[in-house]
Amino acid sequence: HQWHYHFLHLPQSYQSRFFPINFCVLFACTNFGTLDPYFFYFDLLRLHLLYIGSSKIGRRPFPEDLDGEILLRLPVKSLLRFKCVCKNWYVLIKSPAFIRKHLNCSKNKPSQFMIYDYNARDDSPPIALIPENHGDGEAPDYIHRFKGMTNVIGSVDGLFLLQREIDPENRYMQIFAMALWNPSTREVRHLPPHKIQYTHCGFRLDPLTNDYKVVYYNFHCGEYEYAAVYSCSTDSCRNITPKIKFYSYGRSLHESYGTAYLNGAYYWLLSEGLKYSIVLFDFSNEVFEEIEGPDDISFSSLILLDDSVALLPFYGNCVHDIWVMIQPGVWNKRFTFQCFTYPRTWYSSCLILVTKRSRLVSYNVRTTKTRRLGFCHPVLRRNCGVYVYKESLVTLK
Repeated sequence: HQWHYHFLHLPQSYQSRFFPINFCVLFACTNFGTLDPYFFYFDLLRLHLLYIGSSKIGRRPFPEDLDGEILLRLPVKSLLRFKCVCKNWYVLIKSPAFIRKHLNCSKNKPSQFMIYDYNARDDSPPIALIPENHGDGEAPDYIHRFKGMTNVIGSVDGLFLLQREIDPENRYMQIFAMALWNPSTREVRHLPPHKIQYTHCGFRLDPLTNDYKVVYYNFHCGEYEYAAVYSCSTDSCRNITPKIKFYSYGRSLHESYGTAYLNGAYYWLLSEGLKYSIVLFDFSNEVFEEIEGPDDISFSSLILLDDSVALLPFYGNCVHDIWVMIQPGVWNKRFTFQCFTYPRTWYSSCLILVTKRSRLVSYNVRTTKTRRLGFCHPVLRRNCGVYVYKESLVTLK
């Protein structure tokens, strides 16, 4: 027999109908002789043996969706093992509906932070996964990247877009290989090569078609501005022509500190001296737009604050403002705070910062409270990226 166990909370409806307390330990066992899966439920008073496929627990009816409700609350690592328990579980865990429900459950759980060391050798694990509630002294989970991919572009639904420059010695043309990667399932999809030379890209989900897409954009000379969109559902890339020309002498397009995606659009910051605007790409309509930014602010970065696009200027005196876009082209200075280091990423209302002692801290701009995340490593002071990560079963096949 092979045993796995998990602590979990059952839904209130099941607690009142079947079990005396809501906190339980669940064991899943596979009998390799008969391939019959069993549940063993433990509470302080009694032991229930639940046979999958039976409609009764003793003399009481067994709800058909109880096993699904329990599985939704388990981590991806366990679900990948439990696919071997029985055919019903295999079909359930592989189904798009279950994958989407499990992803929604994961979004309600505490986040993880992926620390990516860009200078790590191929034979060393460059990636550390840190839970949001990581305590001092706890060892993080280290995982290996697959060879060759050297840069993380962004993430969505537990998937990461990775990049590798094919010919770094070529000073006249940058050509990249791209791949999508799910760290939880270890699945990788290499994107088909394309001839477009691009300078920026974004990765997100098209909310209308539930199709994951990658947009490539060449911010170069005005007459040569072009873009392309890769679709996961068709595994193909097609060129599109931006109707708006953003390039002019003295203008620069900047990446954000994290994945700047909101309501079906990906955002970049466009600067010209002290004048800023926002470039967005709508993944559903596959069009670019430009939105006017606030006037007379210093060097800024683009962030997402809760459900709003925001700009974080740096004035050099360690006092920073956060300008929030309340509607397209209308900005409001919402927060002012003091900070001695640049943020590495953000989530919800929090900025993720690195201290001089190479510690990871979270600063909530609404409550002004700072919380140490319990991870200290010299890599945080080197060339590394910090990304918010939610595990998922989303497949790349």
